[in-house]
Amino acid sequence: MTQLTRHPEASIRELWSLSSPLMVSTFASLLMIFTDRIFLARYSLSALNASVNAGTLAWAIMITLGMITAMSEVFVAQYNGAKRFDRLGVPVWQMIWFALFSFLIYIPIGIWGSPLIFAGDRYAELETVYFRWLMFFGPSYALMTAFAGFFIGRGKTAVMIWLAIIANVVNIVLDWALIFGVPGLIPELGIQGAAIATCVGYFFESAMLAYFFLSKSNREHFGTNQWRIDWPEMKKCFRVGLPQGIFCGLEVFGWSVFFWMMTSLGEMHITISSLCQSFTILLSFFCDGLSRGAASVAGNLIGAQKQFLLGKVLRSGVYLLLLFSLVTSIFLVIDPQDTVRLLFFEHFDTSSSMDPAFLSTLKTCTICAFIYMFFEGFRWLLSGILVAAGDTLFLLIAGSLSVWIFLLLPIYLLVVRLNLSVEYAWMLAVLYSALLLSIYWVRFKHGNWQKINLIETLDESSEEFPVA
Repeated sequence: MTQLTRHPEASIRELWSLSSPLMVSTFASLLMIFTDRIFLARYSLSALNASVNAGTLAWAIMITLGMITAMSEVFVAQYNGAKRFDRLGVPVWQMIWFALFSFLIYIPIGIWGSPLIFAGDRYAELETVYFRWLMFFGPSYALMTAFAGFFIGRGKTAVMIWLAIIANVVNIVLDWALIFGVPGLIPELGIQGAAIATCVGYFFESAMLAYFFLSKSNREHFGTNQWRIDWPEMKKCFRVGLPQGIFCGLEVFGWSVFFWMMTSLGEMHITISSLCQSFTILLSFFCDGLSRGAASVAGNLIGAQKQFLLGKVLRSGVYLLLLFSLVTSIFLVIDPQDTVRLLFFEHFDTSSSMDPAFLSTLKTCTICAFIYMFFEGFRWLLSGILVAAGDTLFLLIAGSLSVWIFLLLPIYLLVVRLNLSVEYAWMLAVLYSALLLSIYWVRFKHGNWQKINLIETLDESSEEFPVA
């Protein structure tokens, strides 16, 4: 399994060795959503568009709580870097309790909120069903990120690869069986089947991570049996996690508003936006893995009082991002039309949607999506370092304001009010990402985040790293 070295030096090789398992894990998880979209596009174009609208809003809620519980990895990383191994299980348990209590939020939203939220929408009935099932299983995602923090913070991420791959296989099989049905065995459930398949995948991952977290070895060496609520530790986790969770939730909610606006402009706007978002969601596995890997390396460096190496973390991440962008340009810039035909519209009657005008617009938007993803990758890399330092209040303020000022307001005033084509919406998305990246860069260079102290300063007599 991948593990942080005794004295992490933030080289490209080390960042890649830690980030790549996370990328594979995240890729497998995001592939669940992408697979849902592929099956739903072949089932019904209305189901595809409804899953984007309802799924984005559901994800805004899930990621808000999931990013809070994911902050367990920041404290595990810093305790690990500071060689306080007996404390590793404590922050994880605080986030486990929070995830369990989140049932009190998810269930009422799923039962009573769904019909109110989507009342009057073009795809209201389909959206309600999809959203409701995601809410019923929502806590499983928060539990998964809480348990994952224990492994990510210690640099032991390979276990997450296999779990994510198995969960993805389960999701693909269930997608096929539940969406289209199996004659004589399983009824055709359509969009409801897609939601159930994804939820089962997340539940499987969280259950297996819990099993490994509570193993005898981890209980003895890392205190994973310290299950009691520790209010001071809970407070520290919330102080770091709540701003980050709110920011991520508000950003995703902003994108939910974006897709509502595209739906109001017509089927071409929402269909092309659905396809572009499907690709950006899938390809964001690299940005997410790189960000979390950088956060883990940076957290260990900060815990070891080696902040001077954080600039090297950033440079290493940029080199990896450039290589990834060269690969993704093949699919999003050179020939996106054939990729869309093969994945989404093969064997499906969409001739009216695949005319030359549609394809030309699609290519322009996928190029914009490519540029957007490059800026986002750089921003997420900076975000990982700032999160490791605990500078999440800045991320909350800068990010939550930017999505409304730099993205939604211009799109409403220029695209919706003037009824412009969908290309303008995605061009504005590129501008938004570039501006937000600039704000993060200024913050990183200014360096105030280096003054934040999440854990107590430790003396040099701390115990050595145990043999894994």
